[in-house]
Amino acid sequence: MSTRFFPFLIFKNAKEALDYYQDQFGAQVLLRKPMTEEQAEHLGIQVDDLDQTTAHAEFSIAGQVILCADASMGEPQSSSQIALVLDFGQDTVAAESFFNRVAASDQQRVTLPFGPHQLGGQMGYVVDRYGVTWIICAGIVQSVDQVED
Repeated sequence: MSTRFFPFLIFKNAKEALDYYQDQFGAQVLLRKPMTEEQAEHLGIQVDDLDQTTAHAEFSIAGQVILCADASMGEPQSSSQIALVLDFGQDTVAAESFFNRVAASDQQRVTLPFGPHQLGGQMGYVVDRYGVTWIICAGIVQSVDQVED
């Protein structure tokens, strides 16, 4: 059996969020399915234009797939307990370039500037307009066992 793990983000308006991630993070939208009339009715959602809804979407950032949908159970809540890590392996130039692109916009907030990290390599943190923390890194030691004292 092969198991895979995907981040799944919930938005008040996933279609709008997809546009944001395309513009600000260079995301590629892989798939977006609007809700059907039956889904909207089942969820008790009053919708004038179903094409503006998102029952399921997939997008990629730096080659990593992220899933998302519209919130169907009330207002989505952001959490500082979860962060998404984009690890560029040993390619610190690509990581820094991506970080600088994202950090240059006033649509995001830098909470840790990109630079040397105690685990080796380079790392920086950016919080996007939806409250998602993005940890962008390269050259970081991958295991506690690999950390040199």
